[in-house]
Amino acid sequence: MKAVIMAGGEGRRLRPLTCTLPKPMAKILGKPIIEYIFDVLCAGGVTTAAVTLGYLPHVIEERYESGYKNLKLEFIREDEPLGTAGSVKNAASSFKEPFVVISGDALCNFDIKKIMTYHKASGAAITIVGTDASDPREYGIVKVDKENRVLGFVEKPSWTQAVSNLANTGVYIVNPECLELIPKGKKYDFASDLFPLMLERDMPIYCYHTGEYWCDVGNTEAYLKCQRDVFDGKMNIPLGLTASGIYAKKSLPSGDYSVVPPVYIGANVEIADGAVIGPYAVIDDNCCIGKNAKVRYSYIHENCWLASDSAVTGALVCSGAALKKGSSMFENSVAGSGCVIGEDSAVKAGVHIWPGKIIGSSSIVSSNVKYGNIGSGCICDDCVDEKNGTRINAETCVRLGAAISNAEIGRKIGVANDGSKYAHIMQLALSAGLAGAGTSVWNFGECFEAQFKFLVNICGLDAGLFAAGKEKKFIGICSEGGLTVPRTLEREIESGMAMCEFRVTPESEIKDISDMSSVRLLYTQELSKQIQCGLHGINVSFESKNESIRNLLDSCASRMGATESDALVFNIDESGESVYAVTENGEIGHEKLLAVCCLNEMKNGRDVAVPYDAPEYLDVLAAACGRKVYRYLSTPSDNSDSAARRLASKQVFVRDGLFLAMKLLSVMKERECSLESLVCELPEKYVVKKTVRIDFSPSYLASLAGEDNIGRKNNFEGIKVMRNAGRLLIIPERSGEKVRLLAEADSMEAAQEMCADMEEIIKNASDKL
Repeated sequence: MKAVIMAGGEGRRLRPLTCTLPKPMAKILGKPIIEYIFDVLCAGGVTTAAVTLGYLPHVIEERYESGYKNLKLEFIREDEPLGTAGSVKNAASSFKEPFVVISGDALCNFDIKKIMTYHKASGAAITIVGTDASDPREYGIVKVDKENRVLGFVEKPSWTQAVSNLANTGVYIVNPECLELIPKGKKYDFASDLFPLMLERDMPIYCYHTGEYWCDVGNTEAYLKCQRDVFDGKMNIPLGLTASGIYAKKSLPSGDYSVVPPVYIGANVEIADGAVIGPYAVIDDNCCIGKNAKVRYSYIHENCWLASDSAVTGALVCSGAALKKGSSMFENSVAGSGCVIGEDSAVKAGVHIWPGKIIGSSSIVSSNVKYGNIGSGCICDDCVDEKNGTRINAETCVRLGAAISNAEIGRKIGVANDGSKYAHIMQLALSAGLAGAGTSVWNFGECFEAQFKFLVNICGLDAGLFAAGKEKKFIGICSEGGLTVPRTLEREIESGMAMCEFRVTPESEIKDISDMSSVRLLYTQELSKQIQCGLHGINVSFESKNESIRNLLDSCASRMGATESDALVFNIDESGESVYAVTENGEIGHEKLLAVCCLNEMKNGRDVAVPYDAPEYLDVLAAACGRKVYRYLSTPSDNSDSAARRLASKQVFVRDGLFLAMKLLSVMKERECSLESLVCELPEKYVVKKTVRIDFSPSYLASLAGEDNIGRKNNFEGIKVMRNAGRLLIIPERSGEKVRLLAEADSMEAAQEMCADMEEIIKNASDKL
């Protein structure tokens, strides 16, 4: 007897398990599904089988190149998908007798001899093996008469068409002459093509109704159910379980742990004291289970590591994956091959993590992870982007809007977009999440970031969300005053997005989204007010990749009497937040331009508020003027910088490149001097900035830098290191993966040397730690 085993499917619904192996090689109690099929065929008298391959064919070919037991195997690769019937024709063209067709990725224990006997006795051209299905909607349903002759088929019907519960198992006995009906080299299926043609020609198709075990391993839930079914003896095959319900491939590992049967434990497994294994747990070969870890109703594939206090319940951990201390996985979740679940992290029910992904410590993963990695938080540098593995799509935006609504930050939130179609759609999703949770949404429409933050500030809103979708997709977040997001708010938002537990708002509390696009004119008006006495005699031009910014500045300067000229060019970034100037003598950076404006403010008797990493020499200038420099933090953990934030909300030029440029032109006009002469009033200091990746916790930086933090108040950020040559500021990024180095010295060489020295210290520490 001969057979065709169809083993070419990709198993898409079983991903990420099948990302790295073909579905027939997925294991049930340590044994690939296809080997169960081989055993069924061997028991039924089959001596030769053609195995059709498509997805990752080498995995099966290499494993069974010498056959299986007494079963001779021939492998047929399909260059192009031929469909179920086309694939069989390609593999069985030389067969002369009725043969078996069986799927290599559905578990069964059919009696092939009985089915073949029935086929020959019925006079069928094809016999279909059918079984009762509790929910027939997931299968092809077979309609038969009293003699079990097939009358018709309904493929995956709704309940209105599910007139039978007799499901097609995909196991057939086929007479060779049926292959002549199948076109060669063309995609052709049994259920949708061949069977209807045979019924039309009145060719006999019969159904063998079996009560033996069959399971379509279609998804993670079905895969785990199969494990339980085999444990419970539904396959009616010997497992070698002990009387206590334990199957050990070799001897049980030593240790003071608990086993709740039934369980399967593979070879070379280590289990630490206090661990609890079972019930219905599979620990495959070469796994290490840590102290007090728990594995229940789950499959742990080979070469996995579960650290102490980890817990896996009803989940699937693929080969080579690792769960760090205190991490947990819940029902029908999957950790793909080689991925790492960080310490104290939780993978929620039904979440699938693709192979090789890294989940950071203390993360709560509530949606599938296919791209990037997941850090402990989704917010970095005041935005949600794809650096930490968060996909910027409509679903994310709805969740983000709902999470911000849940946070205790007030009930008025502004939204805007950068003008791209993608950002417009993301803004709609943000608005839906906000409004659906009862928040009052102010829609400013198309803006650039600096303009949007100005509007959030001047309108007295509690927070703002800016959708960008051009070169880089992200959702920018600002808090009250258009300023950076405090750590408390950041944590509330991240927690809300992770838990997905959002407020359900009654219809009566949902507010209309307010169209505030006309308010954008306020920005233009306030920008013009930076000019105190016109700009006649000022020669200037503006450059920006953002055409809106360039047009706005050109219009404003022209209206104030300035003449367009390349003698002085202000170049503003796309966000409108940063600016540098180019003169005939070279480039003047943003820090120096900001310092010029700050010095002018202080000379006029006003204090200034600047970001914490602004140049330190501003404090020297302030002292000389009898004024004070306030510094606000990028992510304050408390309200220690509240005074700085209140003042910063009134000094827009500090964080807005357009306001800064206009204010500089106004100062030049008032004092009738060039920009270079204003810069000459500043101390001769040089600032060098560099970003360095670190491979250790940022908490080690203080000891590496040799700084003493004891007694310092909370209104600080990073680590300040004083050297004879100047100051070095070391500030970890929010992700904890990089640090920013800002060196300030009397010479460029000294500043560069301080940065280089610290970079070398960090590199050496990375190698050691």
